[in-house]
Amino acid sequence: MPIFKRRKRTAVEADPIGAFWSWWSESGAALVADAIARQVPADLSDVLTDLIARIDPDLEWELGPGLHAEHVLIVTAAGNPSRRAVARRWLRAAPPSDRTWEYADLRRPGPAFTIRFDGLPPIPIDEAVVSMEPDSSAIHVGVHHPAFPELPVDVQRRVTLLMLDLVLGEEMVETWVGAIDTLVEAPADAVPIETLLPAVAAFAADHTLEDGSPAWKMLEGTRDGHRLIATAEYPLRSIRRPHLDTHVAVSIRYPVVRDDGLPESEMLDELRRFEDHLTDRLGGSGNLIAHETSAGTRTLHYYADGTTPAGAQLQAATTGWPHGQVSVEVTEDPAWHNVSHLAG
Repeated sequence: MPIFKRRKRTAVEADPIGAFWSWWSESGAALVADAIARQVPADLSDVLTDLIARIDPDLEWELGPGLHAEHVLIVTAAGNPSRRAVARRWLRAAPPSDRTWEYADLRRPGPAFTIRFDGLPPIPIDEAVVSMEPDSSAIHVGVHHPAFPELPVDVQRRVTLLMLDLVLGEEMVETWVGAIDTLVEAPADAVPIETLLPAVAAFAADHTLEDGSPAWKMLEGTRDGHRLIATAEYPLRSIRRPHLDTHVAVSIRYPVVRDDGLPESEMLDELRRFEDHLTDRLGGSGNLIAHETSAGTRTLHYYADGTTPAGAQLQAATTGWPHGQVSVEVTEDPAWHNVSHLAG
């Protein structure tokens, strides 16, 4: 059964991720594995909590059985978009997995078990039921458990989110689940919670490319009375690339010839070549995830790793555009709020 630990606040140090992995490599991995073998993993709980809180006090950690190793250590932002990048950087600094340990920054789906909190009744996950309502981009889920009437409202909500993370995995929840309701009464259309994973997996398969990568969709509308065409990655969710926490908007002016303000075909080809040039300069530091075109301006929405000079690289690459002004705006945006209007 996984061990969950809430965070606590502590002092900040220069390289807390490096300090954590130094401790882990020197002694921590062996100490924690030994504590699990002796069935006293709580013996190392305070040490783990302190070291991870030094990385970020809003991170949470848990231990459990691994998929390919005996154990897994998971350090997660627990649904907090502003902390996903630091959790992913912790993971990227991890040593290679071995027979004993593997590492993750997102909760994974796993077998049903009983959730236990101090001072509260046990909550077997397999007793929960759900309702499901799909729309064009997500499945909205209601969750009921017979224990809910006995629990405080805040605990009901926490248990609901935790159950979904454990049944679906954190990435699937944040990518494909829309509204989440905690239901004190069982809904009329309730089905067992174990039916949720195949239903959401089938929905995801229907809305992504065959290799599982995001598709792109086109949107059309108006802005300030002008025709607007946009294309965006679908689904547009930061959870897929949590280390890309910085929005870089590149706005490219082009001469207007058409009555509707959109570029004519030759200009569109030039804009696409310039886009390819910018994307190549970015390299592996980020991705283009959407663009909008209207009234003589094409805006490219990049998301980049804020620990790299990606913003400056894009700024330097814009000097070759001969048809008008190019502006670059760099904003910290780990939740991808700046493109939420394109998420659908």
